Amino acid sequence: MQQRRRQLLAGALLLPTYAINAAPVLEEVIVSAQKRDANLQDTAVSVQVLGGEALSDLNVKGFDDYIQFLPTVSFDTTRPGVAQVYMRGISSGGDGNHSASMPSVGVYLDEQPITTINEVLDLHAYDIARIETLAGPQGTLFGASSQSGTLRIITNKPVMGEFEAGYDVSGNKVEHGDEGYTLEGFVNIPLADNTALRLVGWHDKAGGYIDNVERTVTFAASGLTATSKAEENFNDVTTSGMRALLKVDLNDRWTVTPGITYQEMKSNGVFSHDPDELGDLNTQEYFDTFYDEEWYQASLTVEGKVGNLDLVYAGAYLDRDRISEYDYTGYAEYLEDVYAYYGYDCLYYQADGTTCANPSQYVDGDENFNRTSHELRIQSSQDERLRFIAGIFYQEQEHEFDLQWVVPDMNSADSVIPGGKTTWQTHQVRNDQDQAIFGEVSFDITEDITALVGARYYEYDNKLYGFNGFIGHCTGDYINGQFVEGAGANVPQYPCFDTKILDGKQSNEDSIWKGNLTYNISDDLMIYITYSEGYRAGGVNRARVDGIPGYEEDFTKNYEFGWKTSWLEKRLRFNGAIYQVQWDDFQYSILDFDVSNLTIIYNAGQATVNGLEFDIDFAATDELILKFSGSYNDAELDDDIINDGEVLAPSGTQMPFVPEIQYTAIARYATDVGEFNVYGQAAFSYTDDSWSELDVSVRSKQSSYEVLNLAAGFTINNTSVDFFIDNATDERAELNKVYAGYDASIDEGVTSVNRPRTIGVRFGQRF
Repeated sequence: MQQRRRQLLAGALLLPTYAINAAPVLEEVIVSAQKRDANLQDTAVSVQVLGGEALSDLNVKGFDDYIQFLPTVSFDTTRPGVAQVYMRGISSGGDGNHSASMPSVGVYLDEQPITTINEVLDLHAYDIARIETLAGPQGTLFGASSQSGTLRIITNKPVMGEFEAGYDVSGNKVEHGDEGYTLEGFVNIPLADNTALRLVGWHDKAGGYIDNVERTVTFAASGLTATSKAEENFNDVTTSGMRALLKVDLNDRWTVTPGITYQEMKSNGVFSHDPDELGDLNTQEYFDTFYDEEWYQASLTVEGKVGNLDLVYAGAYLDRDRISEYDYTGYAEYLEDVYAYYGYDCLYYQADGTTCANPSQYVDGDENFNRTSHELRIQSSQDERLRFIAGIFYQEQEHEFDLQWVVPDMNSADSVIPGGKTTWQTHQVRNDQDQAIFGEVSFDITEDITALVGARYYEYDNKLYGFNGFIGHCTGDYINGQFVEGAGANVPQYPCFDTKILDGKQSNEDSIWKGNLTYNISDDLMIYITYSEGYRAGGVNRARVDGIPGYEEDFTKNYEFGWKTSWLEKRLRFNGAIYQVQWDDFQYSILDFDVSNLTIIYNAGQATVNGLEFDIDFAATDELILKFSGSYNDAELDDDIINDGEVLAPSGTQMPFVPEIQYTAIARYATDVGEFNVYGQAAFSYTDDSWSELDVSVRSKQSSYEVLNLAAGFTINNTSVDFFIDNATDERAELNKVYAGYDASIDEGVTSVNRPRTIGVRFGQRF
């Protein structure tokens, strides 16, 4: 490990100083990291970019594809649309519960923040201008949850006066699984001299590759059994959607761009396997599992000038609905063991009141998430010596979820839901409101030295209300199949769901700051130092016991030295940053049955991250482009994490889901052969091992993995043909390793896994 680390850092920091005879030039990269379009090399922020052409070259379809080639970002995922994103080592693990902490990375679709708990908006990546990652706290401009960085998905906008259109059709076959295909198209239509419409559509079918195997589990207390049903390749995914953007130049000073995006994703089965217990790409599920979601975003952007000032209004509404069902039989097995210890013969009864019911169960979910956001900002000309950007921001998001734990074999009279089969229900509404005033002021001290000061004043108001409970939530016992409160061998329980209604609120207001000093040594060499702060809002604990307070904000403080450089007459670009991030009073989730049977979040302690990130782009010749990007993060606890006198994680413990080293290497060779432009490409990514949890008693080591994608093809006139092999070595990446815990039906080897080797061909035309 030490040798590999030294090799990586040496390769990043040693620049070639010799001249090469050919004279290709790298294309200029435009980013909007400071809420205005600017050259990447003039932006004193650590930014990594996947442009639209690169996304197409890499055969990117969605989150699982592009995230592999953004090495400043780490992540864990369990299925499409369900993931956590981390940057610069800011991860404590366990933030995926729907009632828990907000993410530490802000995610944006164009101008709207779409960040929410455990749910990445997995937009199909077609006709996308670029994906940017802004590393380090971005709290002054991007607000809450951008405490470690921001990920931005920026779509292509309508183009005035030009008709253009295109389509792509592809087919593929996943190793060990089924076939898939993709249909995509776009059109840009000038409707008038001052009006243009851009339409985009897609339909993608991804074949399954996980087999559900037949297996029987026997419940300890009742002796009853459940058997899973054998089914091959049951984790297929179908994604369909469209996007429409209209751009109208009202005059030479004002532009209005309304838009709407709609997507539906249906995924079946699970995306994890148990190679040690069941074999490669095999799992066991006792009930059908599916996640069906649909969402739409309606947006409006108004841009104009007031005197010499630029004004932008960006408003959007996002509505996301999801129905789901997933197996929970492993938890039933655990409950039988626990309840047998207390003297129960079985957990549930059939309609006759005396016969044990099979406790096999599943969770039935019905969720709605919606968010409204408004931002109004004004900024001065970038040509002025003293310049500024200032704005106001407001957003409100509401997440209503109704989750029911269903036991099909139990007596419906005993259910929480009259006439149903529900043994436990969580029906809660989470409402989060944020409002802020923000701004940054830049001043050119000299022609080459610029100072920047930024600040954000924020207020938040978070509410969580509803109820949760199950059939045995009152103290009591079953007598002749009937529940009698306070009778028999009482099991220690918490108050009844119908007398204990959750209704909590957490509010606060504060300010965060940013300072930056930039020195342009020459046109091709810029260095900068930055101090920046980020925060994540506090919230309400849903514990059903008294005396459990809410949790407060946690904060990051970032100290950074960065550089933007061009070499060899702009053939070589080398950018990077060295940083230290301090994470104060970070939010940490625990499940302690001695306190509550629900997850509790508290402000646990402090962690420190020391790291490096870099990008190297090299136009070696007119035909050969090379790219090498990477990051190094050493993220450790500064304090012991203690719960009820027990040290869960001692000082010095490595933070979870933080690979120490990540890097990507891409080589693309393209040349003309007669009338054809032919190319070959290899894209390689490496992710170091990491831990699955912070608690040292339950965490598992997630192994390092490497992914190699290969592609080749040709273009003639307006037609292109591409052949690709994704995950050419058929690597099994451990994206999320599950701790067995209460689930006795699995072991600690169950992991969410990447897609196996996939071979395909794509045909496209542009007009």
